[in-house]
Amino acid sequence: MYRTQVNGKEIILLFSTLEAAKSRSNLEKEQIYKRVLHLNAQLLMFQNGTRFTISDPLGLIVAQVKKSDLTTIYIEHIIDKQFMYDGDGHRGEVV
Repeated sequence: MYRTQVNGKEIILLFSTLEAAKSRSNLEKEQIYKRVLHLNAQLLMFQNGTRFTISDPLGLIVAQVKKSDLTTIYIEHIIDKQFMYDGDGHRGEVV
């Protein structure tokens, strides 16, 4: 879990149960948090239940916004680059 503020509002970033079960180094987790936080104020503008993806050198980050008293971003899944294909069938290229 990562707790921070964006534009003076507290937000929480969490890995989903399935994603948290994967063994990722603390450095990788920190990179993922920073990549999601790169969206900055956009995170606060998403509506409750909005899903979004972010292209990252690790792969494709799939996340969902849950809003209540706090905005919580659930990192639902990370599709590793080795399982990503472009339209021409090339593998491992983040577009």
